[in-house]
Amino acid sequence: MFVSVLILMTVLIIRIVQLDATSSTQSQREALAQISKNNTEIPYKRGSIMDRNGTVLAQSEQYYRIILDTSVMADLKIDDAYTYTAELLHKFFGFDEQDILDQLNANPDAQYIRLDGEISYEDKKKCDDYIDSLSQEDSSSAEGDETETAKSEEELQKDKDEVSLFSQKAIWFEMHYKRNYPYSTLASDVIGFTSGDGSGLWGLENYYDSDLTGTDGRTYTYVKDDVTKEQVTQQPTDGYSIVSTIDVNLQRICEDKLNEFASETGSDHISALIMDPNNGEILAMASAPGFDLNNPDDLSECGYTDELLDSMTDEEKSELCNEVWKNFCVNDSYEPGSTAKTMTMSYALDNGYVDEDDTFDCYGGLTYTDGTLVRCNDVHGTVTLRQALMYSCNTALMYIGESIGASNFVRMQDVFGLGQLTGIDLPGEQSCASLVYTEDSLGPVELWTSSFGQGYNVNMVQLAAAFSSIVNGGKYYKPHIVSSIQDSKGSTVKVFNTSLMRSTISEETSEWMRESLYEVVESGTGTPARVAGYKIGGKTGTSEVGERGTEDRLVSFIAAAPIDDPQIVVYVVIDKPHTVSQDHSSFASVLVSRILKEALPYLQIFPTEDVTEQEAYEIDLEKENIDALRLDQTLDTITGLPSPERDTETESESSEGTDESTDSADTGESADTADTGESTDSEDSTGEDSSGDASEDESTDSGSSSGAEEE
Repeated sequence: MFVSVLILMTVLIIRIVQLDATSSTQSQREALAQISKNNTEIPYKRGSIMDRNGTVLAQSEQYYRIILDTSVMADLKIDDAYTYTAELLHKFFGFDEQDILDQLNANPDAQYIRLDGEISYEDKKKCDDYIDSLSQEDSSSAEGDETETAKSEEELQKDKDEVSLFSQKAIWFEMHYKRNYPYSTLASDVIGFTSGDGSGLWGLENYYDSDLTGTDGRTYTYVKDDVTKEQVTQQPTDGYSIVSTIDVNLQRICEDKLNEFASETGSDHISALIMDPNNGEILAMASAPGFDLNNPDDLSECGYTDELLDSMTDEEKSELCNEVWKNFCVNDSYEPGSTAKTMTMSYALDNGYVDEDDTFDCYGGLTYTDGTLVRCNDVHGTVTLRQALMYSCNTALMYIGESIGASNFVRMQDVFGLGQLTGIDLPGEQSCASLVYTEDSLGPVELWTSSFGQGYNVNMVQLAAAFSSIVNGGKYYKPHIVSSIQDSKGSTVKVFNTSLMRSTISEETSEWMRESLYEVVESGTGTPARVAGYKIGGKTGTSEVGERGTEDRLVSFIAAAPIDDPQIVVYVVIDKPHTVSQDHSSFASVLVSRILKEALPYLQIFPTEDVTEQEAYEIDLEKENIDALRLDQTLDTITGLPSPERDTETESESSEGTDESTDSADTGESADTADTGESTDSEDSTGEDSSGDASEDESTDSGSSSGAEEE
């Protein structure tokens, strides 16, 4: 009997242990199943990009995706759960009820059905407020409060069921951030955009990606020893925000002027930048046309027709996208033309290779011993050093180049940062290291053409930084486009101070150059750049692009204002204007003038010069005449869009390409100047074309002409 009882008790104990183990395992299974649902990621917020005044240029905004869990709906045992769900989603978010029902019926045990589309915080809040109101009504009803409008038992039960669908997460919202660009196309190639996974592509979004990027948080649940659950939340770390040096208003001024030119005339590319010459800050950097940062793949926003895009292969579209998205100011290079004469002349004067009182005889060019002719744009006769700059005399610059010599010219390139990265905080800058001459490759003819900016390449930032040092007293500042970095609370965590890199010329030489650049605008080749009431100094530039001997030109103008105490430098480059004759640097001069006319008062830089009504009228009339000439010459068959097949010189080109640019049979450039008394900048004072045959090269007896009819 005792043995039987002992056996029975043993069996009972074993069964109890088995039942307990089974119960424990089931509890753990249920707990683990719940953990998988509650273990969710909390996304970080990417930092914002702001202009210098705190205006937001790029920001991340909260959006939500709707998630449905039919397994929870089944557990809730709500007979009309699917119907209630479809009705609610249609009422607040506009979803098609039948489509929702089809998805639910097709996935009766799914824990995660993500509906297409996304909803804003405002729309989500409307739904949340409705569910909260139902919960409050339910609480009031349970407490016997009869002040609310009476509802039937069926209606009250439906309210409870709808609340349960949300409270038990049969319907829930998955939060994420979406990048938004409030100004759409403004500064598009400067700001850049993000990919689908939130990483930065192009522009500041790319260069400062590691600063803008944060760390996701997470909510997770774990099971304790007693099989109870505990929830832990690790908050996300938001990304830092960056404060750029860009001024939205200056940026808009530049883009308005460029877009007007692009829509009226067009070019393969057109860009402008504004720099503070006293610290290297980029105040504006613009190209036209821009693209929509909120939808960068939509090239129709840039003016490309659906028919053209449909006719292109995926590879061609990809190449076109890259062409549109890149920043010409840093990602492209070109031969600067006569804007580079400012470097040659200031370096020669500062180092004693020429004197202020020197004169030069110009008879239309120089011929090397092998018969190679390097042309000037005109026969200037005898000119002083200052007149050589005013009338952009190539012959005088060739003499100056000879006086400098090849080894010192290469040293000059280093002083002004040619062939070097400026270090600007934007991705993909072209250093042009393989597109400038070395002492070994700089022969006599190459030295001639290099002296007036032909035969080597620069990018826009390189030239603007070098020019800034020429007008600011000889101080070369590192160009930069971000001033500080802030944390998510707005506290500054890093400041980018002004970086003085080196001295290029003396203050005395800089002062002489400012006076000369003023004369260029007042009575030389740059008169279209005048702004009534202001002292402007600047230099025109025209260079050949592509194959030598073609009519393709790149025209430019760079200016400083006010020239006696420069506060801003404005630089405009027009690559192959879509006109019958492209060799009019006055197109760029006029754009610079119009940018300055609006930018200077905005910066509270006010007129200092007395101007009569007649003088102001003549200044405006000159621009109107140039506009008339431009519009008259505009090619109707060409739109103002970047050309998909555009051929640009890049860093990958070898130095052999540099030699080819000067050794070819025809390197004649446009006639952007004339003699000292007859015409300026390809147009006379009335704006009529006075260049005549100046842009036509005449070969020498040897059949070779090198040189440029540069301004």
